Amino acid sequence: MRRRLLDGTVSLLRNHPGRRPTTQQLADHAHVSIGTVYRYFADIDAIIEELRATAIGDITMSLAAGVGRAMDADPMAAMVTIVETLTAAFEKHDAVLRVSYSSAEAEFGQAWAEVEEPLLPLARILPNRLRPDLDADALDDLVFLTMGATANLCLRIALLRPPQADRAALIATAARMLLAAFDV
Repeated sequence: MRRRLLDGTVSLLRNHPGRRPTTQQLADHAHVSIGTVYRYFADIDAIIEELRATAIGDITMSLAAGVGRAMDADPMAAMVTIVETLTAAFEKHDAVLRVSYSSAEAEFGQAWAEVEEPLLPLARILPNRLRPDLDADALDDLVFLTMGATANLCLRIALLRPPQADRAALIATAARMLLAAFDV
């Protein structure tokens, strides 16, 4: 039942992007009583928070796998792999991301920190390979900025892309922009 309610919430979020459903709408959608919803969750915010935490975990795992695939590739291919992987992960969880972070940019920053923290050692590999001349502090600064830029570029491609835009072309452009940050 818990899974059914979570899946029902995602369905409602996909049908009405950016709109937070009510517990009554969820109960109606899942064909259960409102009491059943409250038996499993305190309110709709608790459901959204669980979905958000699951999305962040999945995005983290996807990005770690993408970084692993990019490790031995040439710089452009590596960056395309990372941008593609993160964009796809954001697209997979678009309904939850839209409702979770529509109210405050700071909330996305906090959630991104949850994704970023375990990946920092991996995130240093490509910049360190491209810029062996940088000391540890300069490398940390570069990683900090490029991780934030990567997140924002991928979010824009995944969630804000105009209908006529070419997804693959946007990913390639983002990869070139990020590589330019390494000044290679």
